[in-house]
Amino acid sequence: MKVEKIIYALLVVLMCGVAGCKRIGNSFDLDVEIARVGDVSLYKRDIRDIVPADISSEDSLKLVETYVDNWARKELKRQQANKVFASSSEEIERLVSEYRNSLLTRKLDQYYVDSYGADSLYGAKDLTAYYEAHKGEFKLPTDIVKGRVVAMPKSFTQRAKIKELIKASSADKLQDLAAMCEKNKLPYSHFEEWVDYADFLKQLPTKRNESYSDLLKEGVVGSMTDGKVLYYFVITEFKTKGSVSPYERVEEMIRWAVDKQRRADIVKMCDDSLYQAALTEQRVVINL
Repeated sequence: MKVEKIIYALLVVLMCGVAGCKRIGNSFDLDVEIARVGDVSLYKRDIRDIVPADISSEDSLKLVETYVDNWARKELKRQQANKVFASSSEEIERLVSEYRNSLLTRKLDQYYVDSYGADSLYGAKDLTAYYEAHKGEFKLPTDIVKGRVVAMPKSFTQRAKIKELIKASSADKLQDLAAMCEKNKLPYSHFEEWVDYADFLKQLPTKRNESYSDLLKEGVVGSMTDGKVLYYFVITEFKTKGSVSPYERVEEMIRWAVDKQRRADIVKMCDDSLYQAALTEQRVVINL
């Protein structure tokens, strides 16, 4: 297919020189043809707003050239597609119509949801109720723990105090532990939230590909050393792979599921209301 581009460079240069501007303004007839592909034309009015006011005339020209070239390529491809798939035009029109209808109905569904505010129709009780009803779906893919780790030189003289405090449950003693570690510049990791057991073990001098499942015991102070540094650790809680995940680990997943269900409920309610109103007003007539 022949692509004919009408030379427009002189038009742009003259316009910028005479009008003293960097935009394609109203100095010339807006019906001037800039380019043509087959029987489809691109006019000056189609490109008048593509050039920013704060760039040079040279950059303006390059921008216009690029725009026109891209337009010509896209139009050429569109026309070629029409030619190649001429025998499938009805199928293509059907698909386009289906896509348009789908897009419109999705926008209407979103309009329904926005009107009601799906996130305002459920609260914490709904989330926990969903969790309780679907616990079997929330299985842990790995072991998880809560706990603490303190590292210290083997020569540290207050090891016994660290060992006493690290297994404490009271807030006061845990504050004492944190203060003691800070004062002596001892690395202290406190996992108050659930973490993968593998991440907990990264704080210790463990060996790769070795199992440490025997350490999964609550409230027992363990120790490891790499020769120079002594590590005390305690696991305060743990759950093994395959057991039910704690609520807080799956809360976002639950929120997504509940929100999705609420949105579906809103759409169904609005669809049913629309349908019943149409039946009443005889805009829908079923002859069965």
